[in-house]
Amino acid sequence: MTASEVKLAKPRETVQITMPDGRVFEGPIGTKISTFLESAYPDPEVPYITALVDGELRELTYPIERDSVVEPLDLSQSDGVRVYRRSLAFLMVAATHRLFPDADIFVDHSLPFGGYFCEVRGRAPFTEAELQRITDEMRRMVAADYPILRESIDLEQALEIFESRDETDKVGVFQGRDRKRKSYLRMYSLDGYRDYFHGYMVPSTGYLRYFRLLRWEDGFILQFPRRHQPCLLYTS
Repeated sequence: MTASEVKLAKPRETVQITMPDGRVFEGPIGTKISTFLESAYPDPEVPYITALVDGELRELTYPIERDSVVEPLDLSQSDGVRVYRRSLAFLMVAATHRLFPDADIFVDHSLPFGGYFCEVRGRAPFTEAELQRITDEMRRMVAADYPILRESIDLEQALEIFESRDETDKVGVFQGRDRKRKSYLRMYSLDGYRDYFHGYMVPSTGYLRYFRLLRWEDGFILQFPRRHQPCLLYTS
């Protein structure tokens, strides 16, 4: 290249992303990853849950501000699975709180066939009929495609939320935070219900189509797909 090949140009108002297959897509600066993926993969066999942007894990709501290499991740990949499970747990807790506001849900350990063992505290274990009500409410929320929003909440306000729900474990964790260093807490909001989760979420409830609730001993199982069968649930 010579100096004669260089010329003054106006600042671009668009950004480009390069996909793993080499295709390049262009959109306005600030376009969300999800919007690019809708154009690149209008009907994916397995839903995309999150993405790597220049090697960094990002939510699908992340705005692209400069030309980037984007690798979408789905339910067959570990990062995609983690984001899906976390988001599904949030959906389950939010739906349960709407129906049974006095119930305290504790998501315990994972199970090898694809699921979390959950316990309910503050009341008797859920019956089959009650789990079906929660399932129906989750399905309704999935169909409504509610946005899952990340918010920065004043730490004192966040503590008030946890205290109002008697979530003493979260109060204990965040009460001692140095407020001069960080006076806020990043929380997620779903149809008016707020909670704290460490890690990313899907953009909305419409991504969370695959799940099942099953009674198990003194609790219940929140079942989700496994990586090798990303759109199926295990059946014994």
